[in-house]
Amino acid sequence: MANRTPLPTISILIFALLAALLTETVTCAETLATITVEAGKHARIDTPVSVALDGIPMGRIAGAIRLVEIKPFRPVTVPMQLEDGEPPRLSWILSGTTPAGSTRTFQLVKGGLKPPKADARVEVTKDDSVLQIRRGGKKILQYNHAIVPPPEGKSELYNRSGFIHPLWSPTGAVLTDIHPADHIHHLGIWMPWTKTKFEGKEVDFWNLGGGQGTVRFVKFLSTTSGPVYGGFEAEQEHVALQTAEGEKVVLKEVWDVRVYNVGGPEKGYWLWDFVSTQRVVADSPLHLPQYRYGGFGFRAAAEWKGENAAYLTSEGRTRKDGHATRARWCDTSGRISKDWQGVTFYSHPKNFRHPEPMRIWPSGQVFFNWAPSQAGDWVMEPGKDHVFRYRMYVHEGKVNIADAERIWHDYAEPPKVKIEGISKEKRIVLFDGTDFSQWLGPGGKAPAWKIVGDAMEIMPRKGSIYTKEEFRDFKLHIEFNIPQLPPNVRGQGRGNSGVYIQRRYELQILDSSGQPPRKNEGGSIYKFKAPDKNVCKKPGEWQSYDIIFHAARFEGQGENARKVKDVRMTVWQNGVLIHDDVKVPNKTGAGRPEGPEPGPILLQDHGNKVQFRNIWIERL
Repeated sequence: MANRTPLPTISILIFALLAALLTETVTCAETLATITVEAGKHARIDTPVSVALDGIPMGRIAGAIRLVEIKPFRPVTVPMQLEDGEPPRLSWILSGTTPAGSTRTFQLVKGGLKPPKADARVEVTKDDSVLQIRRGGKKILQYNHAIVPPPEGKSELYNRSGFIHPLWSPTGAVLTDIHPADHIHHLGIWMPWTKTKFEGKEVDFWNLGGGQGTVRFVKFLSTTSGPVYGGFEAEQEHVALQTAEGEKVVLKEVWDVRVYNVGGPEKGYWLWDFVSTQRVVADSPLHLPQYRYGGFGFRAAAEWKGENAAYLTSEGRTRKDGHATRARWCDTSGRISKDWQGVTFYSHPKNFRHPEPMRIWPSGQVFFNWAPSQAGDWVMEPGKDHVFRYRMYVHEGKVNIADAERIWHDYAEPPKVKIEGISKEKRIVLFDGTDFSQWLGPGGKAPAWKIVGDAMEIMPRKGSIYTKEEFRDFKLHIEFNIPQLPPNVRGQGRGNSGVYIQRRYELQILDSSGQPPRKNEGGSIYKFKAPDKNVCKKPGEWQSYDIIFHAARFEGQGENARKVKDVRMTVWQNGVLIHDDVKVPNKTGAGRPEGPEPGPILLQDHGNKVQFRNIWIERL
């Protein structure tokens, strides 16, 4: 009889082989962070999640990185998306079902693993008139950035840009309407205020026919396509048309619209988020008296009317008793041809006056409006951001309450995401808000600058300061705040300072908000290279530089030293890449001559009270 290996032994051998393959796969990759996701009290299904990459040096995530879910026997690469910011954010879909109380573990790795297979992406395209978002070729929504005129014979006052129409169902039905005969000013999905008062006069940004106000598209700030989400940021302005000075922009608004790569025709739904950030940019406040509607609005397809339509709120209210009540969510739905579709609208718990009051039409066609002004008078003060956050669940068929509640929990009580990043043992803290122990002033004396709160502030004409230690290759993080100066102060006098690396190469600090990128403006490698894009914030707002610096390389010593490699610099400003591995052939501006020796970090006194905080460095 032939010898046979017992079955338990075969199982052990197979397990050992799989473990060896797993170890080989993972060990050839560099682990940057471990991420755990806790479902919490609620089960999750295809839930969008994200985490800030705080504590992970930016230089380490340059290049090909992967998100890997740790599963028995084998790691699984997961589609992911990185978003610029301070710090950047990592987003992905918690795919499949995650039971309540369970935990899933992921690793962010560099190299060693193949990217996930290509799947349907969320794609954003735009032309001179419209921006469309699609998934797998299926249209989801359209943003109209060019002016759309009203029906023939109607006043030009109804000309309007900056709204969403159409919104499509997963099977392709159009769920929105514009310019309906009973309300010419209704525009699919839009967000103006109705009854307001500005500088003593009534201004209606909603009912355009009165000629008091309107809303206009200004520009796109960003567009994004990807495997996790696609979307756009658009700036709009709310304009009072009849002030004493003529037209005046009252509000600047930014729409941030994000469609997630979930659902689709095969699962019968779309999921997307809408965030409107509004700020009064005029000198006077905008008063909003109590009123029954105004704000985020939705005008449904003309087919949704009478018995062919329905409302249902999270509190069980319907069309007959839902108006002027408050809810976490409200579903609107109706039949087009033979099929029933719907849109569930969610208000985020952080919203003003959440749970928000609602405008619901008691009869006829379907109109829905989150209306915080129903709850009483309020005021939008100049210079303050007002943020309104909403989620839309676009579904086939009538709403399933269990699904609506599950999506509410995903939105309002998302899974808890924890990240354990790289050890900070190599980090040298140069300034933590307490003292100048790491710094010297002119002549090697103690710095004459002062500490204000957790920041150091330049004392003009007291001289620049520099670190006691000298550095060659490093990652540097520094935050700075430029003072607000009078309008008559111009050019290089507006908040001028600089970060001098090795006292040789200057990264410019200047009030350059709204300026085109230039070689002598904020973010520039001074007089050598302009930033790839200008991301400078306004004076009074904290900003940051993250700098990866590789020093020049020399052969020989002293007078015989010969440079063989130029300096290389990579810089992120406010989390956005502005210099990508740039070669710098010589010292810049007033910097000291190049040489083989390391050098300190110098912060320049250029006569302005610029502040600095949270400064740290890691040698590479």
